[in-house]
Amino acid sequence: MNIISRLFAPRTETRSTPPTSWDHLAGNAGDDLAVTPPLAENMSAVFAAVQIISETVASLPLLVYREDDDGVRTATRQHPVARIFAGDANDWQTSNEWLETMTAHCLLRGNAYAEIIRDGRGAPIQVIPIHPDSVTVVQIPQTLRIRYDVTTPHRGTRRLLPEEVLHLKDRSDDGIMGKSRLHRARETFQTAMAVERFAGSTFRNGAALSGVVTHPDQIGPEAAKTLRESIESLYRGSSNAGRIGVFEEGMSWTALSVSPEDAQMLESRRFSVEQIARMFRIPPPVLGDLSNGSYSNVTELGRWFATHTIRPWLVKWERTIERALLTTDGRRLHNVEFDMDELLRGDMLARFQSYRIAREIGVYNANELRGFERQNPRTDDEADTYLSPMNMQSEQTGAPKE
Repeated sequence: MNIISRLFAPRTETRSTPPTSWDHLAGNAGDDLAVTPPLAENMSAVFAAVQIISETVASLPLLVYREDDDGVRTATRQHPVARIFAGDANDWQTSNEWLETMTAHCLLRGNAYAEIIRDGRGAPIQVIPIHPDSVTVVQIPQTLRIRYDVTTPHRGTRRLLPEEVLHLKDRSDDGIMGKSRLHRARETFQTAMAVERFAGSTFRNGAALSGVVTHPDQIGPEAAKTLRESIESLYRGSSNAGRIGVFEEGMSWTALSVSPEDAQMLESRRFSVEQIARMFRIPPPVLGDLSNGSYSNVTELGRWFATHTIRPWLVKWERTIERALLTTDGRRLHNVEFDMDELLRGDMLARFQSYRIAREIGVYNANELRGFERQNPRTDDEADTYLSPMNMQSEQTGAPKE
């Protein structure tokens, strides 16, 4: 696509990103309680959910495999994509930081964008993240081609072509734009934010001795004001909770407020955590809610988290990277894959028991097992030999059974 096509493109249909924080502040979003990513991350459950998914994805190594005609895959470190994810994604971010940023963008906003910088041969050498709020996706009705209009304060508005952008999408309704979970489950997040605001207001403004002070005599407005300010200065706020009140001149105290427990505020906050965990497909114990956790179920839920929470994100990432960074011919010969071994590693006893079984039935040799444990290979010939049980030797050698 040349510069003439960019400048004189046909009339387009623009699909904008969801309302930004400025839209909500200006009253353009139409929500009673705006659910924007910055406000949503003020809730500890949302922050923890985004953090644990993005950090876990970013911590796993990404490998590029080359597959030959016989279906044998070999990891290659010399491929341009492998060099990006083994080192720095751009001049100011490591690949780990880049993956964490992009995954967080997609979790909170439904889309994550990065500009692809290529060398003279067309090979990718850098991927530069673009904030989703500054991107508008444009589709040309006649050709259905996609454009990305990027507006930044220091560079103005630029148009990028599909081959210049890596676009990671959360679940989409039209295949063009991902839709954020904050937008899909707006009522759930609004309720959780309202509960948090109520709790914050309670702890910020509630006095430990909340009620009515009764004086046996009639006092004037000034005396009542002074008495109220004196009591608030002594007992108001969470730092003064539990202090003992002493009243003189026959005054008495009548408690009026309902405690948070009686108002089921704590239960509401716990339910909000469960709802948010459900939106991000995270088991509550993994999110830090151990109210119903035990050693056995937390261990199993950790495996569930790896399989049902992290694995879908890894597959989404793998296909997106292949589509954006590999050519059509490159995708026939190469594929990218995250290594989940570190995430699924059991304790030492479980690992070594499985190693023994795999070694005895000839699945791995000694050096391959040492590689799993990050140990240097042995130099003797037996280290690369595969064992074969006596009752399986004829099958492995191809000899006929007796």
